[in-house]
Amino acid sequence: MVDTSLTRFQYPKVKRLSIYVACLSLAMSGCTTPIVNEGDAPNGPEYVRWMPGSFKTPTVEAQLPRPKELWWTEFESEELNGLVDTALTNNYDLRIAVARVAQTRAQADVVKANESPTIDATGSYKNQAPGLGPGYAANTSQWGSQPVWQVGLLANYEVDLWGKKGFNTQSAFSQALASEYNRQAVALSLVGDTATVYFQVLSLDERISVGERNLEAIRTVGRGLQRRVDRGDATIIDLSQQLILQTNTDALVTNLRLQRERAFNRLAALVGRTPSTLKIKGKSLKEIKVPAVEAGLPSDLLCRRPDIRRAEAALEASKADLYSARANLLPSFSLTAGGGYGSFLLSTLTMPQSLFYNVSTNLVQNVFDGGRRRAEIQVASAKNVELLEAYANAVLASLRDVEDGLAGVNLTAKQYDALNESRNRAQLLATMSAKVVERGGMDYVQLYEIQRTVLSAEDAAIGARNDQLAASVGLFKAIGGGTKLENDPCIGGGKLPAADARWGEVAAKADSAFDKKPAVGVNKAGQPTYEGSGIPLNQKPLQSPEQPFYVINSVTPAETSGAAPSAPTTQQKPQQ
Repeated sequence: MVDTSLTRFQYPKVKRLSIYVACLSLAMSGCTTPIVNEGDAPNGPEYVRWMPGSFKTPTVEAQLPRPKELWWTEFESEELNGLVDTALTNNYDLRIAVARVAQTRAQADVVKANESPTIDATGSYKNQAPGLGPGYAANTSQWGSQPVWQVGLLANYEVDLWGKKGFNTQSAFSQALASEYNRQAVALSLVGDTATVYFQVLSLDERISVGERNLEAIRTVGRGLQRRVDRGDATIIDLSQQLILQTNTDALVTNLRLQRERAFNRLAALVGRTPSTLKIKGKSLKEIKVPAVEAGLPSDLLCRRPDIRRAEAALEASKADLYSARANLLPSFSLTAGGGYGSFLLSTLTMPQSLFYNVSTNLVQNVFDGGRRRAEIQVASAKNVELLEAYANAVLASLRDVEDGLAGVNLTAKQYDALNESRNRAQLLATMSAKVVERGGMDYVQLYEIQRTVLSAEDAAIGARNDQLAASVGLFKAIGGGTKLENDPCIGGGKLPAADARWGEVAAKADSAFDKKPAVGVNKAGQPTYEGSGIPLNQKPLQSPEQPFYVINSVTPAETSGAAPSAPTTQQKPQQ
């Protein structure tokens, strides 16, 4: 312990000052190498070396196409494009994710600030009686008050001797990165859900139209049967069968209307609108193009799927927490210094003889804490293993999603071709049977079965078309379709560095600079924004976090119209 305090001005000796500087330099250049123990969990990509070289379901070609930022435009539906743009601007789940990104970024800066010293300006006034302290007044004549005025600076710094604070900062930055990837995952899921529900609404509209057309044909036959029963040319059994088909078809159409209302209401919620303000012009899936989606290589999923990147970033954070907990077992070293002016008289406060300073150092090694720090290491180690398994589980789930998507795209296409052929034959059968019935060459049992077959075939074909489109959306989501990285490392096998490597380099230059990021607020349109900018934070919700954060959310005036712009082709350099 070194504690030097001068209440009167003294010029510090050069020799003593040089000792302090040397000690401070030695302390600040302490060891920052992590304490790695045998048996520590490996990193994520190393742990999933069991990934297959190809998918079970064959793809069109094994070469990965460059991901499309606006992949939903491949369906060539202007109405869908507009709905997606609205959803990316108004959806509240995405807004929540955007706000959480702002929280974790700010929290990372809070943690990083702990690496720096704190300097506080102080000012005080104290009046003590007796002047020399309690018990020093021999009589009442010596019982006088003594004022003390002081102003100065107080500095505190805990030297990161073993890298503990650096590991805490790394953990906080990795958590911020995980939040970024969570925002991307929410946006990707939002776009997929919007497209799927939109197709479902169009499919139900088309099924309702077909059901109503068939219901009207069934009612026409029923009215004709009623007249023939009245004349005695048909039996009540024939009429009853036709009426049963009529009521069942009516109930089917009513149920389809209920499904359509629920799907429409869900679509309104996805785009952040009330059902009364949302209008859908499309009525059929006939004009929707089914795009060709290629999956690429399994290892590409490691850098294309934001949920895997999120799990990898969380794993990196937990590993840094483990290293920090181990460093916490070692001694801590802190420096405290203060200086300024102090005087009994305010008039002499700034005179040279009123100058004072004090410097103190503390080296603390914990001896006994009931095993708390050891237990913290065990907690961090167990969490690290947990997140490693979660990472592997995310990879396995992504492989399953792609296999499901590939199988879905291939098989639903065949299913639709078969059912569409059945629909065409059923429609031809309906036309032919109507002519036969007019000539009296068919009994009503056959007509009843034909009508039911026609309705079932048309309804199944429309449902198969919806399944085919939904399968394409599912495959886009499974391969992380909306995420595009600059200098894309996914091209050629997904050999990707640690999740926070490139982002950390940018953040060290830009995002970690203090007093440069305004607080998050809400603009007049009710969208989350940086205070004072007016530009919504969710303008580019699918862009890669490898870009600096202020570049991601900065837009030109031409881009503020509401459309989701594509990612820039070049990465802007942070301005210093």
